[in-house]
Amino acid sequence: MVAIKAAEFAFPRMEAPDLDAMEEFLTHFGLVRAERTPDALYMRGADGHHHLHAVHKGGTKFIGFAYHAAERGRPQAARQAAGRVRASRP
Repeated sequence: MVAIKAAEFAFPRMEAPDLDAMEEFLTHFGLVRAERTPDALYMRGADGHHHLHAVHKGGTKFIGFAYHAAERGRPQAARQAAGRVRASRP
């Protein structure tokens, strides 16, 4: 089993059927839009991170949390831990 040490909490990931309503709701907490696609909404705060909340179009559910890794430069280990192993390039 591959383990990645998390340095800090990054953001929650959720699903919502109405991204417009979710954006309006999150602005009441001081968040602003960082990016919007037809299927996703990314909201940011006052810090330097691209976003601190991610909402994907779908049902109404909590998907999970994202974390910042304690060590940089280990993308293969991170993919393995997430179950997304990509074949190595020659």
